Amino acid sequence: MPNLTAEELIDICLNVFQKLNIPPSEAEIVTRSMVDANRVGHDSHGVIHLPKYVQELEAGLIQPGAPIETRHESASIAVLDGNWGFGPVIATHAVALAIQKAKQTDISSVAVSRCNEVGRLGGYACLAVDAEMIGLLMVNDHGGGTCVAPHGGIEGRLSTNPIACAVPIEGQNPIVLDMSTSVVASGKIRVKQHRNEALPQGWLINAEGETTTGAEDFYGVPPAALLPFGGMVSAHKGFGLSVIVDILAGALTGAGCSRSDDARVGNGLFVLVMNVASFREFPGFSAEVERFIAYLKSAKRAAGVDTILMPGERGWHEQRKREQEGIPIDMETWQQIQVLL
Repeated sequence: MPNLTAEELIDICLNVFQKLNIPPSEAEIVTRSMVDANRVGHDSHGVIHLPKYVQELEAGLIQPGAPIETRHESASIAVLDGNWGFGPVIATHAVALAIQKAKQTDISSVAVSRCNEVGRLGGYACLAVDAEMIGLLMVNDHGGGTCVAPHGGIEGRLSTNPIACAVPIEGQNPIVLDMSTSVVASGKIRVKQHRNEALPQGWLINAEGETTTGAEDFYGVPPAALLPFGGMVSAHKGFGLSVIVDILAGALTGAGCSRSDDARVGNGLFVLVMNVASFREFPGFSAEVERFIAYLKSAKRAAGVDTILMPGERGWHEQRKREQEGIPIDMETWQQIQVLL
């Protein structure tokens, strides 16, 4: 398994996009989205996507340079049509627009349809943090990608419907919640498959509703289904959250809620940005969040637990480690990338 620096991965991705005549500004955004995901350990959203981007470009599914059109706009909201451009480009634009609006209207929201996959949501939420704002994002798969069983069902009816929220803290890394509403992101199954690793119990159920640990079952006919967050014990909670995400990212944006296996897979994207300074002075807010964190971390720890980690903290630790030791790329992904060079 090769280890590469972030700079090496960036160069590789930019070279591939250059061969495909992708506008440099768009290639930069898409590359940063992938490599930043690898930096913090979200390998399921990292350069494993590069071959997929190339396939979708060659198939005409991604339209480089596509205009991002405004369908409807007011002082505090906007409804955008991404015209099937690069997901990271569209998502970056949507969050920047939401930040701009929140500076004037305190809270803003931007809804996006016809957007290809945006990748790791947490990275976009952190853009709001840079402006001392709270960012909340949700996506569905534009009606397709129905690989998650509803609570009580045994076949896919929902996509993984992730949600991300980033909270700024003065002089520190933000709190970053970035999670699928399924028990695990579907990309992690691909990572396990590339590494020839069995899946943990409780991720998948087969067409008979029995648990399975074979990654190949997820891609079989009929396919195994992911369980909602909460797994075998409390899937009703993840299911309920997924339904809300699907409505906000699908019905509200115009992308459509989960509906069928043959619907085009993309992302319906819902962005909400809250300007902290509109509610209270930022230093006071930050101090209260810091006090809250300290209180949580002061709890007696379970056996074998060195420290209580806040949402996103594991990713910041992983980023520091990978900056020193390099970013590991599984051999299957590396071989697929080599073909593109």
